Amino acid sequence: MAYFVGLTAALVGNVVIGTGQCMQKSALNSLQRSGKQTPRYKSPLWVLGLALNYAGEIFGNSLALSYLSAAVVAPLGIVSVIVNLLLAERFLGERVTPNQRFGFSVIMAGVACILLVAPRKAAASTAAEFIDVVASSGILTLFFTLFFVQAILILLIRSGRQSLLLYVVVASIFGSMNVMASKLLTMFMRLRLTTASAMAVLPNPADIVFYGAKEAASSSGSGGLSLAQAVAAIVMGLSIAGQESFRQQALGQYPVMEFQPVFFATFNVIATLSGLVLFRELDGWLHGAVFFSAFAVGIGLIAYGSRYLPRARAVGLPSHIRLHKDNLHLDEYKMQ
Repeated sequence: MAYFVGLTAALVGNVVIGTGQCMQKSALNSLQRSGKQTPRYKSPLWVLGLALNYAGEIFGNSLALSYLSAAVVAPLGIVSVIVNLLLAERFLGERVTPNQRFGFSVIMAGVACILLVAPRKAAASTAAEFIDVVASSGILTLFFTLFFVQAILILLIRSGRQSLLLYVVVASIFGSMNVMASKLLTMFMRLRLTTASAMAVLPNPADIVFYGAKEAASSSGSGGLSLAQAVAAIVMGLSIAGQESFRQQALGQYPVMEFQPVFFATFNVIATLSGLVLFRELDGWLHGAVFFSAFAVGIGLIAYGSRYLPRARAVGLPSHIRLHKDNLHLDEYKMQ
C-alpha cells in the first residue's frame, strides 16, 4: 500500500511540475518578445509557474520520498518531461520533430528499464532504523564534496565557459542535494506522525548528522532550534535557490525540449546513485548487480535518446555570400 501511495504522489506531483515549468518558459518568452528589461518575478504567469513547480515538489515528490527510494522517484520525473513536451508543442509553438519523438521514446524505455529493478522499500520504517541509517549515511561528507564541485563548475560558468551541460550539471547537483535532504526530513516527519513512541525518542536528522546518534538523542527533548538544524536549513535553502537560479538561466538560453530531457537524465543519475549509497537501499549483492546492470543500460538509452532532441540551429552566412537584391544585378537581366 505504501508503495502505491508514494507512486501516486510522484506521478501527480510531476504533472504539476511539468505544467509549472512550461508556464515559466512561456512567461520568459513573453518578456523577451516585449524587449523590456522586466524582471521575471514581476510576471504573474512566471510566479504562478514557480508556485506550481514547488507545490509539485513538496506535496508530490517529497511525500513520495518518505515511502519510496530515490531510485523510483527520480526516474518518474519523465512524467514532467512528457507534460512539457505536450504543452510546449501546444502552447509555445516548439514543433516536435520525428527525431525528437524517437528520442523521447528511447528515453522512456531507459527509465522503464531502471524502474523494473529499482528498490521497492523505504530506507527506514522504525525510529531505530531511521537513527541508524542517518548516523551511518555519510551525508555530511557527500554534501561538502558536492559543494566543492559546485564551486568549480560555477566559476567556469562565470568565467564565460557557458554550455547547456554545465548548467544541467550544476542544477542537477543542487536538485540531488534537495532530494537527499527532503528524504531525511519527510521520513523524520512521517515517523513522528505515525509512530507514537517516536515522539520521545526520535531526534532531528540534522542533530544526528552533526552530533552523533547518542548526543542527538539525549538533547532531542530540549526544544528550540539547534545550531545543526539552523545550518541544515540554510544549506537546504541555498540548494533550492541555486537549483532554481541555474535552471532559469538555462531555460532563458535553451529551448525547453533541449534543457528538460538532459536535465532529467543527469539529475536521475546523481540522485539515484546518491540515494542508494547513503540509505543502503539494495537487498544484497545480487540485487546490486542486477540493478547496476539495468541502470547502466537505462542510462545508456537515456543518453542515446537525448542525442535526438536538439533541433538544427540556423547558421548565418558570411556577408560576402549573402543574397542581396543589389548584388544580383537584376537591371542587367531586364535590359537583356
